[in-house]
Amino acid sequence: MKKIVWYIQFELPAVLRYCKSCGTKREYMCSGQFRVNAQRKHLDIWLIYRCPHCGATWNLPICSRISSADIDSDLLERYHNNDRKLAAQHALNMGLLRQNGAIPCAPAFVVSGENLPSGEPVELHLTCEYPLPVKVSAVLRQKLNLSRRMLDQLIENGMIKGAPEANVLKQKLDGHITLTVQYDATGL
Repeated sequence: MKKIVWYIQFELPAVLRYCKSCGTKREYMCSGQFRVNAQRKHLDIWLIYRCPHCGATWNLPICSRISSADIDSDLLERYHNNDRKLAAQHALNMGLLRQNGAIPCAPAFVVSGENLPSGEPVELHLTCEYPLPVKVSAVLRQKLNLSRRMLDQLIENGMIKGAPEANVLKQKLDGHITLTVQYDATGL
């Protein structure tokens, strides 16, 4: 069986918050930058979001009033250097976002990898650097250019199968997903 890997690249997701300057709820975009503030022996660290309409900022608290001795020096250096992977880790932490009054938006993503051969069974690997709040079905629909109904039919007919006990329609990307696909574009 042929193996095909699809890589999912994503943009840091926006959050929905009330913007005081605009006077309405807006999607704040993640800047990917951190603000580190030191007062004596204590540190505060935030991830900065911006309103694209008025430029207002919102700081997502990462660490508050922690002792500088309690944070690893390498980790602190990553905050100072606006490490992209660290920013993505915090921007995708749905619990942290909700805890701070933000409503996470689904991230924009792009699927790259070779197309599925028609009629030939394939072991399809969906790979993403971080767990994303994106359904596997959304990735399949985007890459295969399918409607929801067509995807439902393929799954129902056993042409797309996930792991036992996994619901392909509801399953979210958790970093790496393996599917078995026998896709025939001409039979749709």
